[in-house]
Amino acid sequence: MLEAAARSLSGAPRSRRGLEERLISAGYPAHHVRAAVERLVEIGLIDDERFAQALLDSRDRSRQRGDRALLQELRRRGIDDELAQRLLAQRGSGESHGTEPEWGAGRRVVENSGEGAEERAARAALAKMRLRGGDPRAEIQRLAQGLARRGFPSALSWRLARE
Repeated sequence: MLEAAARSLSGAPRSRRGLEERLISAGYPAHHVRAAVERLVEIGLIDDERFAQALLDSRDRSRQRGDRALLQELRRRGIDDELAQRLLAQRGSGESHGTEPEWGAGRRVVENSGEGAEERAARAALAKMRLRGGDPRAEIQRLAQGLARRGFPSALSWRLARE
């Protein structure tokens, strides 16, 4: 069982919950899977915080995303909300200053429009911006909607698109 868990990690890094789900869906008994995953955590082969931080760093290098989109991806990958919120707050402030994202209706994260989010959104807007020579209002709308789909706050998306 431990070998199967280690083999599963050789293809791509996984979170603790992601590895458990993968092995259980492959037909291994749940109690054996949990014991094997616990052992891998003990020896340091699985570290959810390290996995989540690497995922955030990767997303920052490739495609700029807002905190909402990143939180959703971290949840999909098996990272618990508390850890995800803490890492996103550290990312937003550049360091760990104890700031946490604000929560809006339905326990959705609401990204602070501080410098970090604005800079990421501006980089994403510049990468997405290609003027087609059409109606300026349509171009603004296209750009703002593209930023919103990437998880940036609506007000920030529209402000940057108009600028």
